[in-house]
Amino acid sequence: MKKQYYYLFLLIFLLFVIPSFYSCAVNPVTGEPELMLITEEQELRIGKEMAPSASWEFGGHYYDPRLKSYLEGVVRSLWSVSERSHLPFEFHIENSSIPNAFALPGYVAITRGLLCALKNEAQFAAVIGHEIGHVMARHTAQRISRMTLRDIGLTLGAVALQNTRGREVFLTLGSIGSTLLLLKYDRQQELQADRLGVLYMARAGYNPYEALRAHELLQKAVDDYMKRTGIKRGDDSLLSNLLSTHPREEVRISEIRQMIENLPPHEIKGNATYPVLFMKATKNIREVHEIYVNYYDPAEIQYKKGNYEKAERLLRKAIFLNDSQAPFYNLLGFVKLQQKKYKEAERLFNKALDIDHRYQPSLYGMGLYKYFTEEYESAIQYFEESIKLYPQHYPSYFGVGKSYFNLDRFASAIPYFEKFAKNYPRHPEVHGLLGICYERTGDIISAIREYKIQLRIDPHSSLGRYAKSRLIALGVLKR
Repeated sequence: MKKQYYYLFLLIFLLFVIPSFYSCAVNPVTGEPELMLITEEQELRIGKEMAPSASWEFGGHYYDPRLKSYLEGVVRSLWSVSERSHLPFEFHIENSSIPNAFALPGYVAITRGLLCALKNEAQFAAVIGHEIGHVMARHTAQRISRMTLRDIGLTLGAVALQNTRGREVFLTLGSIGSTLLLLKYDRQQELQADRLGVLYMARAGYNPYEALRAHELLQKAVDDYMKRTGIKRGDDSLLSNLLSTHPREEVRISEIRQMIENLPPHEIKGNATYPVLFMKATKNIREVHEIYVNYYDPAEIQYKKGNYEKAERLLRKAIFLNDSQAPFYNLLGFVKLQQKKYKEAERLFNKALDIDHRYQPSLYGMGLYKYFTEEYESAIQYFEESIKLYPQHYPSYFGVGKSYFNLDRFASAIPYFEKFAKNYPRHPEVHGLLGICYERTGDIISAIREYKIQLRIDPHSSLGRYAKSRLIALGVLKR
């Protein structure tokens, strides 16, 4: 009992006393002290580490050097009038029809879906200004600091509640999602980013009232995307999760209008919107986007439904209209994998990699092809390349683990299965596989633990039955 009181006292100390040591950190936007557990250098390093996974969540980079250079110039003009203009940054267009933009420390991006919904340069500046606002106000750093304190509390709480049912519940409540968790902000942070976005627009010479039109176009793009894909607000989807903390649109528009009216004096340059220049620069991507909307996105829906022939017809049409898009060949490769036409799948994945040798989905696809044809050493190489590009692509970890498992290299498989199990704790196979790996490497205690989990999750599968037989053999269960 005394030990439990000690841990609870330590928990209180960490949650309420330690924050006071960090209160001297000053927010660069507000000038007010705030809780901050990471330095600016650490913030940039985290942004650099998280950016690849965030990028691949939204399809990876869309390659158009001329367009990127033009848009990057707009981003630079906004960045230069911000509170932390000394920070480095990268700008990218992400190849996804999901209408979104995001920023991490040192990284700013907009998706193809949102870019093609905008009508002029000032609207683009409004969207990007908002995302830059998140970086300048250190919203990612704030979120990391809060998560760190929470995790300290959860870990200590779990120790204090050891040997009680509360420990399991405590840790379950504390599970963390992917990189995208850092891209979700609370409502006050969203409104602060809106305020900063219109301020940066005005400072850079754009008409700040275009921020209102930009939000209207964003809302329309979101509604259109959800209608096309059948997603509803509240569904467990990438877009719904990102929108869940956004203020209601009518509140947001009203707030932005008030922000614009309260702006300090500013000078508008030129016509302050540049619609002709913007539409000319984005002409090619808009044409490609229409192919994605009309053919690729519907093919992806059909693929997920298991309608592989319909998906193939749509993808063949997309390739006929534009044969330079790696995603078209890649998805068709996955169709062929589902049909067990492995050589065709290999050819299509290689075609995608000819277009973009760093296209992560096709590296993963090649890993699956090698796995299904029992070329496990080659499969490991492709899965590892996939992980290098997309560190949070957990199916690739599972692929490496299964490949090592089939090579009877059980010790090598364990860390990959563990990484996968941590993020997919209710997967129907991974705990049984881990149990076998642990038992084969002599760690009987861990094997028993994993067999028990497998038995809870899926007792009637072959792995579930095997787990039960091993628990009986090890004297944990009675026949």
